[in-house]
Amino acid sequence: MTTSGTEGIDAVWVFANLSFTGMRAQAKGSMFWKVVTFIFGFPGTLLTLLVVNKGSERAYGIDMPRKAITPPAEDQQTLSAPEPGR
Repeated sequence: MTTSGTEGIDAVWVFANLSFTGMRAQAKGSMFWKVVTFIFGFPGTLLTLLVVNKGSERAYGIDMPRKAITPPAEDQQTLSAPEPGR
């Protein structure tokens, strides 16, 4: 436990790095928020900029969450059709 009183600043730095990494790996987020998180997370965000490929859905060896894939309409009808005899 540190007694220097910098825990809040450290937390902002960590969350800025996580946020920037997620936005970079998923190729999402506005330019404004990317700049803000880059500044607050520097120098860790500089490393992310160099290491994580934009839109790769992967950051530092971790797969990022993806959107759920909706099955085609014909599969949905098959899944929701009532069972015979009910």
